[in-house]
Amino acid sequence: MPELLLHFSVPFALTAPKLGVKRALLISTIALLPDLDVLLHIHRSITHSILVLIPACLPILLFTYSKNKYFNLALISILALLSHPLMDSFQTYTPLLYPLLDRSIWFRIEGGILILGSSLRPELQVAVKDVPTVFKPFEIMDAPIFTSEGLSISIMLLAPALLLNLKPPRPMNISSIQPQFGDPQIEQVAVPPGEMLKADDVTIVLPTLNEEEAVGRVIDEIRAEGFKNILVVDGYSSDRTVEIAKSKGVEVVFQEGLGKAGAIRTAIKKVSTPYMLFMDADYTYNPKDIWSLLRNAEGFDEVIGLRADRKNIPLLHRVGNYIISLAFSLMIGKKLRDPCSGMYLLRTSMARRLELTSGGFDVEVEIAGQMASLGEVIEIPVRYRRRIGEGKLKTWREGFGILAAVIRMAWLYNPIFIFSSIASLLIIPGAFILFEQLLLRYLYGEKMWSLGWSWLGLVLFIAGLQGLTVATISLMLKRMERRIIGRVRERR
Repeated sequence: MPELLLHFSVPFALTAPKLGVKRALLISTIALLPDLDVLLHIHRSITHSILVLIPACLPILLFTYSKNKYFNLALISILALLSHPLMDSFQTYTPLLYPLLDRSIWFRIEGGILILGSSLRPELQVAVKDVPTVFKPFEIMDAPIFTSEGLSISIMLLAPALLLNLKPPRPMNISSIQPQFGDPQIEQVAVPPGEMLKADDVTIVLPTLNEEEAVGRVIDEIRAEGFKNILVVDGYSSDRTVEIAKSKGVEVVFQEGLGKAGAIRTAIKKVSTPYMLFMDADYTYNPKDIWSLLRNAEGFDEVIGLRADRKNIPLLHRVGNYIISLAFSLMIGKKLRDPCSGMYLLRTSMARRLELTSGGFDVEVEIAGQMASLGEVIEIPVRYRRRIGEGKLKTWREGFGILAAVIRMAWLYNPIFIFSSIASLLIIPGAFILFEQLLLRYLYGEKMWSLGWSWLGLVLFIAGLQGLTVATISLMLKRMERRIIGRVRERR
């Protein structure tokens, strides 16, 4: 019979390009359900018969149709479920039509070319074989998860589907960006009420390290937008970065400490304006978008530039950013889609309260995590251009470092949620063990179930349930804390 991985890969490859990875995962998992018969001691005549599966699924289909919700997803999931016994019937005897037919069916279709000297003769053999369905309990059963042949096929099916769907959550079109000064072509979107910050209220901070190719052009673009307070914090560049920056008439200081985090800590000490805006000096961020961040600064301690032009972000970085944003949203409790953005506005008074311990590119995530826990954070879409010069980011090392920073932030600001979430995972094995033992007792009597396994399942289930309860309470308290802080700020 086809291995589990192949049963999973076929519906995933068919549905992922159209429905997305999340729904394709659900549909493909449903396609594996018939093979649970071995673990649950259910005969294949029940789980692999389309005459049994269709009536069992029909109520779900009718319910979704009556509610006019998720009908298409339910229909595709049922088709994926039915694909399992159909695929099996082409490789082994399968009770496809039980109980209408008490015989297992095997569809044999073989084709080839017979080479006889200089002549070629195509051959096609089609046969339908059947044997009586066996109802004797088995002692040993070969149930492969994958084989060498099936693994290669599954990889070829899964890889294109995944690559086509490696996109950020809810990608944003550049037309949704708020209008900038001197850029009337971008459509107007709603902005929160508040007094517009002036150019003199913010210092533009450019952390640099060997950016001689781009730094001069970036400074010129910032000046063209009317900003005079420009601070270049250099990490001891070995090229002409400092020389070019000084020739543009901006203030240049050398950072204290190593890495990008050292440059940010130096800037926080140096800046005297009410706000500071950090942006990379490699030409990737458009200074016209600074006004979008300033327009939305009222009431927020950090305004993050959400990179809308994802096509200029390397594919591997997109995948890493998606994983990091997912981990950040889950562990910190604040949904952010681009916590790694290199363009963000900080309220100076709040920035000086930060306790930065990072040493590299994970400093952005550390800032976002502390700001999300202590203040208010918002994301505003900005453009992202192709960088000029050589990149400094070491993908794998920095990626794992950023994930470690997310975990560290959650440990500091939401530790109960981490422990309780880990504990809540015990529900899954606990529920599975309990269900299996109760089913064995129901089907075969008390001689077939194990009291020890039952107690283990019960303990795991209760511990997981308590962890889930504590995690839920932790999230509720965190949200309540944020609402209280918000109301206190409003009264000020």
